[in-house]
Amino acid sequence: MSFLESYRLELELLSPVHVGTGEAFPAYAYVPDASTKTVHILDPSLLLLHLSPERRRAFLTKVAEGPKGAQEVLRYLHLQGQIPKEAILRSLPASKAFLDTVLGAHQEALLEFRPLPYSPLGAYLPGSSVKGALRTAWLFWKLAQRGEDLIFDKGQWVFRKTREEPRIRPPESPKLEHNQDFEGVALGYADWDRNKRRYKRDLYRDPFRAVRLTDSRPGEGFLNRIGVFHPNGQMAGMPILAETFRRGSRFSFLFRYQKGLAQHQGVAGAVPPEELKKALRKYYGAVAEWERGYAEDHGLGRALEVYRELEERLKDEEVFPIRVGFGSGRLSLRLALLLPEDYPEGQEPKTRKTAGTKDPKDGYPLGWAVGRLVPLRRE
Repeated sequence: MSFLESYRLELELLSPVHVGTGEAFPAYAYVPDASTKTVHILDPSLLLLHLSPERRRAFLTKVAEGPKGAQEVLRYLHLQGQIPKEAILRSLPASKAFLDTVLGAHQEALLEFRPLPYSPLGAYLPGSSVKGALRTAWLFWKLAQRGEDLIFDKGQWVFRKTREEPRIRPPESPKLEHNQDFEGVALGYADWDRNKRRYKRDLYRDPFRAVRLTDSRPGEGFLNRIGVFHPNGQMAGMPILAETFRRGSRFSFLFRYQKGLAQHQGVAGAVPPEELKKALRKYYGAVAEWERGYAEDHGLGRALEVYRELEERLKDEEVFPIRVGFGSGRLSLRLALLLPEDYPEGQEPKTRKTAGTKDPKDGYPLGWAVGRLVPLRRE
């Protein structure tokens, strides 16, 4: 028996992807260069050290006025050649929509942007984000295969037979522990403790213990504008500035499946790669179909480009769809496809996040990619 199976997980992005880090670059930490469509990321401390006392005071005065003032003085210093190379951490290409948003910002705009995760070699796509997307598809697959409703009843998650498609009925206001218990019950590593009246989750039995995924190799970041599309035009003027990976970017991960561990009696079930591919095609294919209907209803042209390309690529049965990162939406992250229509979270979302244009209606959806698992060796 092969104990360890190794694969190369290849991803190609069909739409921009942003993975958040919890950090943000404020307006006084970068300066745009519209002539080269580039943004220079700065170390403000080093910048202050290299400025003359007069320019330092002028800079700090403008920063105190707010983000717009900080950007104005930085652009002036840049045009005057007063920003030393030592203060520039790195330079990134930027979309026209990003530059227009910064250069035309009103006084109240925050103008901070969210970076991608970085290693010393550059921006990368975290394996944890991709593994989370794999896990979501597997949860859907296991529940669909079982064919029973999973209902939260009097503090417990209970499977009940159904003659229709299986559904999830969570509590009206689910807490984090409810979600954690849900995953444990669905994947078989949580048991009800009658004495303590709560679940005992044994993470050593989690089937995804047998799945290992590295971070990606470095990719090229790109500063972008993310907007919120609403059918009635609401929230169109609420941009989010973020670093994204471009459409067409390719990433490679090392995917390892510990088959021997998965078959051990202490682990609650296996996650065979071939079956995982089926789960991804089934789940994210359904999510894409749902979103495509929304795009058709509201004339989202670039979104339809992505869904048509996805449909074409999935003609290859070895290829699977996946949705990763910020803006993926509750359809793909919360298993909304299994929620009943009368449950608020199961209803069609009224908005979509799109990237790359000033008008959110013209942007690309976030997070879509196609992947394949290429066997490397058996150990």
